Parts: sequence; structure tokens; C-alpha cells
Amino acid sequence: MSSVGPSSGNRDPVDPLDRERERARASEARFRLLVESVKDYAIFMLDPTGHVQTWNVGARRIKGYEAGEIIGQHFSRFYAPEEVLAGKCELELEAAVRDGRFEDEGWRVRKDGSRFWANVVITSLRDSNGELVGFAKVTRDLTERRALEDERVGRARAEEALRLRDDFLTLASHELRTPLTVLQMQLEGLRQLLGEGDGKVSVKLRRAAHSTERLGRLVEALLDASHLTTGKLTLVKEPVRLGAVVSSVVDDLEPIATRARCELRVAIDDDVAGVWDRLRLEQAVGNLLSNAIKYGAGKPIEIAAGARGEDAVLDVRDHGPGIPGVDPGRLFRRFERAVPLRNYGGLGLGLYLVQEIVEAHGGTVMAQNAESGGARFELRLPRSAPLGG
Repeated sequence: MSSVGPSSGNRDPVDPLDRERERARASEARFRLLVESVKDYAIFMLDPTGHVQTWNVGARRIKGYEAGEIIGQHFSRFYAPEEVLAGKCELELEAAVRDGRFEDEGWRVRKDGSRFWANVVITSLRDSNGELVGFAKVTRDLTERRALEDERVGRARAEEALRLRDDFLTLASHELRTPLTVLQMQLEGLRQLLGEGDGKVSVKLRRAAHSTERLGRLVEALLDASHLTTGKLTLVKEPVRLGAVVSSVVDDLEPIATRARCELRVAIDDDVAGVWDRLRLEQAVGNLLSNAIKYGAGKPIEIAAGARGEDAVLDVRDHGPGIPGVDPGRLFRRFERAVPLRNYGGLGLGLYLVQEIVEAHGGTVMAQNAESGGARFELRLPRSAPLGG
């Protein structure tokens, strides 16, 4: 009697339903692995009452909890106490049940108590019968992005504030020039009409004229600052001797220096020349000397003009308080002051204008405290500056 071995035709066929179940289990395992491995998002499940059921790597990284510490806890742990008391967690779940999903941005709380700016999406999950089985919650940490956005908005607001200020300065300086010019002409007419007949009136008129002159200089400084901001400062260059510029400015400011009890000690090399805008250069030198007279009142001021290598150099030295506690470079910023406004008048534009004019010529200006007290300013201009501007 011969035995019959098993044949391939007698194998039990694989149940298609089992095969489908195996595929589903494999797919579920892959999906679980995907979710659990995501590091940039906190992805986890909540039961219908809001208690944490799952926890991925991203949730641990963002919120700081290990899975064993948070699974089974209510998701209100991630909210500020005042929001929990206000019922925010319940309202979010209700909205997700009603609309299918809820999205929000706001502050959330980490395990260590620190707060971070989060984007939160809660999606309601239902079974095949439509019954609510829980929620999927995805959280992104947007703290860095929010900081960058806040910085961008702050910078935009600051730029807009500067633009509005510059527009105002331009408008104000233009509008002030005409009535100020009329006032100066009227004062000069009164002085000529009265002569020296009434000593007291003449003194008052001189003081008024001096005040209008000072106001006129402030208005011109405002106008120049607005021109510089809008890029409208132009140079008209021609051959110029630095000594002639300095001498002219010294002559103009001699009366002011005398009133301030400042002796002007001038040393000039008349041979130093360059191709510069004379009027703008006179303005820059005048601002340096006016600054020295203001802060060095009652003490001598040394002015030296000469050549050093390829540069024409102007040194202005006062014996005032110097530059206390301030980076000398800051003095050349708009509206920057080394000392309180209550001690010295002005707008803080003079040195800013000096720097802009000098740099437009391709030169430099610097400030420093002198070793024996006071401040020293050095203005350098290239003597071979090309025509243009």
C-alpha cells in the first residue's frame, strides 16, 4: 500500500479578511511610528473629556513632559490658570465637537512654567456610527516666529515714526522761515528808526534780534536735517582754501565768542586747499566752533587748520566738560546730546550736520576727550576731491 504525500492543491487558502486586517495593522503601526517620531509638532490624542491618551516626541520636546507624567492628565495642564478658570478648555472642545475642528493661537504653558506662543488645532474624532471617541490635538511652537514678527512690526513702526517726524520737521522749518524773516526785518527796521536814542529799548531790540538770529539758525538746522534725510543735500564744489573758510567763520562767530568769554586761538596754514562746497564747509566749521563755544564758555578755544598727508585737517579744541559717559561716535547722530538739555540749549543736530557734510565730501570727523580736559574734534577732507556732488 503506497502512501500519498500532501499536495499543494490541498493547502488551506489565506482568508482575504485576515490579509486585509494584517494590512490595516501594518498601516496603523506605520502611522503610529510616523506620529510618534515627529519632533516639530506636538501630536497627541485626547479622550472625549479632554484627558491625554497618547504622547509623541514633539509633544515631549515642546511641552517638557515625559509620556508617563502626562498621559491620563487633563489637557488644561497646558493653559494658564486664569484661562482654565475662565473655561477656555471646555469652550475649545465644544467648538471642536460643533464645527469638527477648532484652531487658535495663544500662550501655552510648559512643564517648567515658562510660556510659549502656540498654534493649536483640535479635531474631533468619531467612529463609523458618528459617536465621539476623542480629539486629535496638534500644537506648533511659534515663539521664535512671533518674536521675529514683533521685531518686524516694531521696526516698521519706528521707521514710520521717523518718517512722520522728518515730514513734520520739513514742514515746520519751511513754514517758520517766512514769518521769522519778516520779524527779523521788522526788528532791524526798529533799530534803525530808534538809533541809540533810547538805551533800554535799544538793548531790548538787540536781545530780540539775537534771539531771532538763534531761532533762524535752529530753523536752518531743521531744514538741513530734513534735506539730508530725504537725500536732497547737494554739493556745489569749487577750489577752496581751508584757511579762508576758517577765517570767515571765526570772524562771524567772534562776537558770540566774546560774549561767552571765549578767546579764539587760531593757527592756519593758508596753503591748504581742495575742491569742496564752500558754503557747506563753512556750515560744518561753524557748527564745530559754535559747539565749542557753547560747551567751553569762559575758556579758550584752539582752532588749527593744516595738512596731514593727502588730507586737509581742522582741529577744534575746547576746555569744557568733555564728553562724559557717552560714546563719542553717538554725538554725530540726529538729536543726540552728550549733556542734559536743561544745561545747554540746542536740538542736537549741529554735529549730525557736520558729519553728513564732511562724509558727502569723502572725509571724516571724529570726537574725543582731550587728556587735559575738554573735547577735541578733528575734521579731515581729501584735498584731491573730485568735482561733482
